[in-house]
Parts: sequence; C-alpha cells; structure tokens
Amino acid sequence: MLKLGLAVPTRWSFRCRRLGMASIKGEARISVDKQKAEQPEQDEDQQETESDSQPAEDYPRTHRNEKVLVNHAIQEIQHRPLEVPTIIGDDTVHTMDTQRVCCPHHLQTNLAHVYYANRKQIEAAIKSALSAQGTWSLVPIAERLAIWRRAATIIEEDELRLRVFLMMTLSKTADDATRDIRRLLTSLRANADYLEHLSELRFEIQGDMNVFPSFHLRPMDGFVAALAPFESVALSSSLALCPALMGNTVLWNPSLEVAPVSYLIYRAFQEAGLPSGVINFVPANERLFLDTITDAVHFAGLNTQASAACYRHVHKLVSDRMERYICFPRLVAECPGQNFHFVHASAKVESVVSATVQAAFSFAGQYANSLSRMYVPSSMWPRLREELLEATEQLTIGDPVESETDMGAMVHINDFRRMQKLLQRTKNMEQLCGGSCDDSTGRFVYPTIVRVADPLDPLLCEPCCGPFLPVFVYSDDSFSEALKLAANQSRYALSGSIFASRDEVILHCLNQLRMSASNLYVNERCTGSTYGLTPFGGNRLSGTNDKSGSAYFLMRWSSPLLIEETVEGPPPMNGSKTFP
Repeated sequence: MLKLGLAVPTRWSFRCRRLGMASIKGEARISVDKQKAEQPEQDEDQQETESDSQPAEDYPRTHRNEKVLVNHAIQEIQHRPLEVPTIIGDDTVHTMDTQRVCCPHHLQTNLAHVYYANRKQIEAAIKSALSAQGTWSLVPIAERLAIWRRAATIIEEDELRLRVFLMMTLSKTADDATRDIRRLLTSLRANADYLEHLSELRFEIQGDMNVFPSFHLRPMDGFVAALAPFESVALSSSLALCPALMGNTVLWNPSLEVAPVSYLIYRAFQEAGLPSGVINFVPANERLFLDTITDAVHFAGLNTQASAACYRHVHKLVSDRMERYICFPRLVAECPGQNFHFVHASAKVESVVSATVQAAFSFAGQYANSLSRMYVPSSMWPRLREELLEATEQLTIGDPVESETDMGAMVHINDFRRMQKLLQRTKNMEQLCGGSCDDSTGRFVYPTIVRVADPLDPLLCEPCCGPFLPVFVYSDDSFSEALKLAANQSRYALSGSIFASRDEVILHCLNQLRMSASNLYVNERCTGSTYGLTPFGGNRLSGTNDKSGSAYFLMRWSSPLLIEETVEGPPPMNGSKTFP
C-alpha cells in the first residue's frame, strides 16, 4: 500500500463529511509536521543556547554582508549580461536570433542575451530527445532520485545569485524571490519523495496464487514538450522536470523573461549528473515551437501554463494532425483564473484586508492565481473600504532591490499595455485608489481598486493580469444571490477564498462554490499559504486541473506497464469444453 502521510482528524475532514466529499490528507504538509514531531527536543534547546550566546550586534553585520553580496551580484549582471544559448544534447548553439532581457523596473538595463532556436534546431532537439529516450527510460528510479536531490543541493548553494536574477529579470521583491526559490527546492525534494513512494506500489490479485504481477512506471512513448510562463521559476522548472523525473525526455521552452534563471537551473542539473539529451533547453518563439513539436510523429505530450486562447490553439493543432501521431498526446495546462474573495458579514475585517492586499498586489498582480474580484457585504463595506485603502496606499512601488519596496514593475510589455487600456476604460467608474501608469523608467502600474455597480460587468468575469481589483458590494439580505453570482459568473475556476467565522456559513459557501475554484481557501488569501507545497490547478477554462505539486501530477507523465507472470502455465477455464 502507498502511504504518504499520517491520517489525523481535522476540522476540514469533518466539513468534508458534512459535504459528502472524500478527503485526502496533504502529503507535503503532513510530512513536514511528522518531521517536526520526530525532531528531538534537545536540538531546540541547543538552538536556543546558540542564539542566546550569539551577540545581537552580529545580526546587522550579517545583514550588511548579504547586502554587499547582493549588490556585487547585481553589478556583475549589469556589467556582464548572461549568455543563454540553445542546448541540444551535448551541443551549445548560439543562433542569429538574439533576444534581449531587460530589467522591468529599469528598461535601459540589459540583463541577458537569449539565443532563440529556429525550426531546424527544434527538430534537432526532438531527434536528440528521442535518441536519449531509450537509455534514460531504463535508468533505475534510485539513480534518478539521486540526481534530483543533488541538483536541489546545488541550487540551494547558489540561492543568492538566483534570487538576484529573479529580482532583476522579473522585478520580484526579495521576499517574493526567496519564496519562489524555496518553492522550487520543496518541489524538487517532494517530487523525489513522491516517486520513491509510487515505486513501492504493489498490487495483489486475489484468487490465484500462481500469478505474480508487477507494476512498472514506464514513461510515455515519445517526447514531451514544456512551455513555461514567466511568473515563477518554480513553475517553469517543474513543467520540464516532472516529466523528466518519470523517465521521459523533454524539450524545455521557457518564456523569454524567465529564461536566464531557467538556464541556471538547467546548469545545476547538468552538474548533478543529468545525461545529455534528457532535457533539451530550447528557448524559442511560442507559435513556432508549438507548430514544430505538434508536427512531429512522436509528439507524446505538452506540459504548459498559458492563456485559454493559447490552449485552444494547441488543441486545434493537435486535432488537425491527430492521424500522424503514434499515440494520443497528453495536453496538460494551467490557465489563469478570475480568482475571488467572497466575504461574509461575520468575517474579521483585519484578516480580509491583509489577505486582499497581498493576493491582489503581490508581484504586481501577475500570478495566475492573483486576486481578480471581490464580493463584500454592504454592512462591512464602509470600514473595510477605509482600512483597505489605507493598507494599499502604504505600499511602496519601485525598485525591488530596495528592502522597503513592496511591489515592482510589470514584466510583460503586452500586459502593461492592456492595463493602460483598462485603466483608461474605467476612469469614469468609482476608482477608489490608483488608476495611473508610469513607463518613464520601468513598467509601473499603481495598485488600483474599483467599485463595480453592475453585477454583470465584464470586470467580474474575465482574467486580468496586473494590480487591479474590482469590488462588488452586495446587500446583506442578498447573500444567497451574491453567492450564486460568484459561483456562476465566470467561466474560469482556478482559485478562491471564503472569509467567514461561522461554521454553518463556511459549509454553505464551500458547497455552493466547490465547482467555482479548484483551490478553495477559508480565511486565507486566494494565492494560498506561502509555506510548504500546495497541489495546484484549475478547472473550467482555468486548465486541466492536474494538481502540480502532488503525486497525481507525476502519474500524468507515466504510461504504466503491468506484467503478469504465471509460473505453471495458464489454468483451465471453468466450464469450457473447447478450451481445456
């Protein structure tokens, strides 16, 4: 049997039984709790003794030393931009199509040169992946796990440089960049643990002692492509590394903005012993990449995060070429959501304000699960409005390298232009704060909150990438109608949060909203907790809901093989005269 954690009764399991839903314990969190429980108390005493004996003046000195190292790394990047080539098998290719990566908050600063692959090189990468497939698929799981764990250690040792690249290329604050790297490290180690558990699965066939079955986690027949977004290096890496961990060979195409950090992650895996050709690093134009990989006979799957329109385009390409493939390709996607906060009158205002500001404006609202709409009862609105505006106006927007900065610039030029048009369109609405952009030095958009009077306004239906929050205020007497509105208003269903203090209200909201988000949170921001590894994915137009960050996601990139061995030959069929 596969055991991923300890079963303990919780308030959530009780609520699941009330809703008639099956409950699965979170593997990552329970593993962490178990490790904490097993840690000897004497280690804690030793840590306290060491902390007490250390002079208080050492802490500022350590902080100063780290700041010096960060500044040195920034100067090194600015004086010598990173060269990011295309890597096909053992070959490092510097193409003629050179793309510049600029700093979003200082557009004149050049950070990296990314050499885009053309069609011929993408086809060569496909051949390299197919050539490496036979060898890599037979590598024992234990050896694969060792490579992943060594790579995690190497990445952890190079954390400062990675953090600086994230701050410079994606305009993330130091806290956001650190969380991104920590999430990557947690993902690498957790996925290795998941595969170790999955490899121990055993099946029993009752009724025949003469049959010995064995279950093998065989990779897919062909190559897998990973098309990665810019928002997170943890996500960009996992899209390529999860299929590779399961024995597949991969073409990894990170977006331009995250390509420099992704390249450093790829180098870490090379240093850890990953054989050449297992992952081919192929930054390329998105449409050219999709058209080339879907034209290959051995195309086995695509792992991506993209818009719903892009995912439809992939489906059309694949359906038009289905006759040529040797298998049915698996198309796994996570798409942005119209993520919500639904607030009940019993909620605590302080919790709502804190969670809302973080979910809406962290990373300038560019996460796929950033807050996109909010429903507030009229009785709470005056106080909530005052505290929400106060907290928003206290945010510092600027260079994320500075420690006091809370929000950086927007990364993608197209998203910035869409925000400009959106702010222009909503000028005649009740804008509570923000409403302006500044691209004199970088792509800065000031946090904007707009009150929406029309419950059917498109602002409450379609995803928006940027620090923009529409708020709909509903009458306390219309709680049920507002809940139905939040549940059915959008075709996207990625993430959502419920804020209430009464159990019966929480249970009712969970029941009504369970199809409106695939990650539902109670009294927590819709971006989820910043600690641990939370399985993530959306339904409706927000993706295929394969829950990356879980063992289930790994199984999506396996084509299991069952082998039955009968020792004394097949037994006779009961009641058959034709077949003895």
